[in-house]
Amino acid sequence: MQGKTTLVGVDWRARWIGKALTIGVLVLLLSLLYLILIGLLVPRLDTSGAPLGHLIATILVAMLVVPLRNRVGLLISRMMRREWQSSQELLRDMGAALSHTISPEGLHALLVDDLPQRLRLQTATLWMLEPPDDQAFVVVGRPRASLEMVLLISGATARQLAATPSYLLVPAQSDADVDWSPIAAQGVRLVIPLRVGERLVGIYGCGAPQSGLLYPLRVISILLMLAPAVASALENARAYTKIARLNQQLRQLDQMKDEFIQSVGHELRTPLTSLSLAMQLLSRQPGMPPAMAHVTHVGVAQLQALVDRVLEFDLRLTPPADGQHVALVAVTLAALLDKIVEEYRPIAEAKGVRFDMRVRPDLAAWGHVPSLHRALHEVIDNAVRYSESGTVTIEALYHDGLAVMSISDEGPGIPHDERDRLFAAFYRGSSTRALAATPGAGLGLSIARRDIEALGGQIWLAHSGPAGSTMCVALPAVTPTEGVPAGEERARFVGM
Repeated sequence: MQGKTTLVGVDWRARWIGKALTIGVLVLLLSLLYLILIGLLVPRLDTSGAPLGHLIATILVAMLVVPLRNRVGLLISRMMRREWQSSQELLRDMGAALSHTISPEGLHALLVDDLPQRLRLQTATLWMLEPPDDQAFVVVGRPRASLEMVLLISGATARQLAATPSYLLVPAQSDADVDWSPIAAQGVRLVIPLRVGERLVGIYGCGAPQSGLLYPLRVISILLMLAPAVASALENARAYTKIARLNQQLRQLDQMKDEFIQSVGHELRTPLTSLSLAMQLLSRQPGMPPAMAHVTHVGVAQLQALVDRVLEFDLRLTPPADGQHVALVAVTLAALLDKIVEEYRPIAEAKGVRFDMRVRPDLAAWGHVPSLHRALHEVIDNAVRYSESGTVTIEALYHDGLAVMSISDEGPGIPHDERDRLFAAFYRGSSTRALAATPGAGLGLSIARRDIEALGGQIWLAHSGPAGSTMCVALPAVTPTEGVPAGEERARFVGM
């Protein structure tokens, strides 16, 4: 949409100038063509008694009048399109632009910067009902500096505009009931209420015409036809503003939450460390009952583990800094899983749980060793934690370019209506909450999912029932054709 345009259907001067240019160019072309034809035909065809050259030239020029007029008119119209535009074209262009604009800044550019130039108006102002309280109309595109830029929805001016059916000419002087000074101060003389249904959502004010004192009727007609589209776009802008404001508040709350977790976590670590040292000293005293020492030691250890997990999970939520990436390396899964199983073997044997490993020794996946170790550690921890006996089966195989691992347990299973929340932070299923001997914060699988997805993989619950559950992890595999030894870097990076 070009600026500084006028309307052929509104300005009579545009119509006459367009016609005059078309006629002038047509006369010039026909005269030039006639002279060329005479110069070519008269010496060859004219005789003393028969001017055949003049006659043929006249006939040919007459035959070309209508086609040349159409072509010249079309050419003039295209050349002048940037300066002259019909009412229908303006409505079509503005309607299309409004339908794709959702920000207040975009509406300001269309309705305050562009449209007044097209309609030959001196200025324009757009007022929007300010969300979320909807108590005042504010000028779009200008800072809210004072009350002069605000119309209260409960004021007499807003009530007068809400009762106006189509448009209103601003009086030269304010009366006793309505104070028009806030609107008149913006140079507005014509006001169009913008409604969605019966609700007033905005006000569009137009300055005086650039020439003359009266608004052409077709200009007012165009503004009234555009009013529903402007009101709809303004309502979308109000929703956009509200969502942007809510997002800003959520970011502030999220930052406060991060600061709170970090502060409380670090404050808890100091007394927990002191309690742990004190319990170690008390447990060596001959008068300390072993049972009490064991219970206290386990409680302090659980609190320390909980604080560490919460802080670790909060750090995993923090996005990486610009340019901070971690190179993927080829990780041999059998060695990594064996290491994690050895860490859990004493706990598993104490609970009567055994491990069944079915992992190809040469299977490798692209990953980051600390992140992959932490993720698989959490999945295996979940399987052992909620198994009172039985077998934890760990399988890994190559499938369709992926290294697919499955960890199966014989625990209580996960109810069907709770599986959608399995990877949600701080969520623990009803069956696990009932187990007093299996404390937890509901962060293990959340941490595992974030680590696996950061490596370009996937984690999902493949099966769950009364006989146990199966969790699957898939990562890009080091295919046999690549022949990359474990530990060698791959030529791609991921943010961690």
